[in-house]
Formats: sequence, structure tokens, C-alpha cells
Amino acid sequence: MLKNGVSSARIAQLVEQRGVGFELNEAALRQLKAGGADEFVLSTVKRMAARYTDEQQRRKRLEEISRPKSVEEGKREEEVTLRMEEVRKRLQEKTRRSEEEKKIAKDQKPQQPKAEKGTQEASRKVEESKGRAQEEARQKPQKGTGATLLSQEDVGQVASLRNVMSSEGGEVSGEVVNNSKQTLRDLQLQIIYSWRWKNETHPGKDDPGMARYHVLNREIPSGQTARFDYKPSPPLAVREDGQFDITVKVVGFAQVFPQGAQR
Repeated sequence: MLKNGVSSARIAQLVEQRGVGFELNEAALRQLKAGGADEFVLSTVKRMAARYTDEQQRRKRLEEISRPKSVEEGKREEEVTLRMEEVRKRLQEKTRRSEEEKKIAKDQKPQQPKAEKGTQEASRKVEESKGRAQEEARQKPQKGTGATLLSQEDVGQVASLRNVMSSEGGEVSGEVVNNSKQTLRDLQLQIIYSWRWKNETHPGKDDPGMARYHVLNREIPSGQTARFDYKPSPPLAVREDGQFDITVKVVGFAQVFPQGAQR
């Protein structure tokens, strides 16, 4: 689906809605990565695969319990079940801590891509916003210069973010750094509002996660920075069953070259 242009947010949404029917191993991970799955998609698949494995184990235990057993067999079975349950809880706690450590590491590097998550309606609006932003960038030529809209592969080397901050209400601010030798304009930012359920083992169905696009309608000379401020409209939903994780990344821009030196 990634090769067909489906966004990571949409794929992750489908995985969470439909679940997976296999146990995740190294071979499956390599196959997913070869298919273009990013860290967010892999994280979602891992979580759903773990849930599938737990369910299979519980089902197996129920089938074994339903068979007639002697008193001794019953005691041994109960002891084994308790030990397995203890191991399962330890693994879940280890996984939770590992995910928290990864989240902290990513928060310290806000310019790195992060997971996308959202509803089908949110994904549709994101694609429409991105299309409008790119169209506006193409329709704003500057007098005496030519502009080229670079591909996603060049973004991280040309423009980066720093001092990114966010509030509980979803407001985001920070600075964009022009690392290239040319002037940048119409820089496009993607603000991802990923929803984290308070109870991950029993998530709800109305995931409010979404992504928004914000365009900086200004020029950023080589080596210079520009501040950005974004406030979602309408405001983020106030809920008690979870919270938003907010990430910002650069997804596109126009690079201005003098006429005669246009790439």
C-alpha cells in the first residue's frame, strides 16, 4: 500500500481497526521494511501482533482448561498458567518502558519524522491541504528568480527545525533553519497530532488523531532562521481517555535560484 501512495497514517489506522493474523518475527519485519513501512507503521504492527499472540495464548489455555484433568494435572496447569501470566506482564512492562524511552529520544530530536495517526476523514483532509500548499508554492514565482520544488528526499539536508514547543491546546511554535546555500520560501510544515489512549489494551474507536499543514509565506536566506507559530482551528478536543503527542516536520519547500542558474 505504501508503494501505491497510501499514507502511513492510513495504513496504521487500518492495522488498528482490523488487527493482524500472524506472530511478528524477524522475517516478517524485514519484509515490512522492504515494503516501505516506516517506524510508526512498524510500531503499530508490533503492538497488534503482540495482542494477537496474547489472544492465541489465552485461547489455547482455555482449550486446555476445558479438557478433563486430574487434580495433579490441574494444579500443575494452574502453576504454569500463573508463571506464564507473570512473564507476560513483565514483557508488557518491558515493552511499555522501551516505547517510552523511544518517545523521549524522539522528543529530543523534533526535526526527525514521527508516527502519523488519524481517522479516515483526517487523512483525506491532510492530502487536500498538502495539495493546496504545493499548488500555492508553484503559483508564486518571484521576479528575477526561478524556483524549484524539491523532493522529500532532500528536505532533511536542506531545512531543519529547532526549539520546537507545543502546548496542551495543540499550539506549536519553533524555528526553521535554512541549511542550504540558496534562499528558501513557501516552506511547508506538517503538524502531526497522534492520539495516545490512556488504556492501550482497550483503545476506543473514535481516534481523534490528525495531521495539519502550515505554509510559511516568507523567504529564509541561506544560513538564517525563521520562526513559526501554529494554532489548530478548531481547537483540539478535550478528553479524559487519552492525550495528544505532537510532532512537527518539514515536508516541502521552494528553493530559489537566480535566473540562469536554475536547477
